[in-house]
Amino acid sequence: MIYEVKKFNLVSMLKLLPAIFAIVPVVIGLFTFFILTTEVAAGLGTATRLISWLIFVVLYTVIMLLGITVIALLYNWLSNKIGGIVVTLEEKK
Repeated sequence: MIYEVKKFNLVSMLKLLPAIFAIVPVVIGLFTFFILTTEVAAGLGTATRLISWLIFVVLYTVIMLLGITVIALLYNWLSNKIGGIVVTLEEKK
């Protein structure tokens, strides 16, 4: 079976992706600010580290969502003009 991806539904993407994009900075931030601290983070107090970590999580998530939204919009626009990604699927036996 051959299928073509013609369009990404932005609403469904914006329901799921924030959760996915928030997991990555949570883990990275834990290491950066608390576990294996950088030189800059080591000089900060606990409250400042926590605030910095939360700001990092929010900014990372927002920036990634904006980037993916722009990419999806460009894909939707271009796939109408030149065609989408063609995927060949086989039934699993």
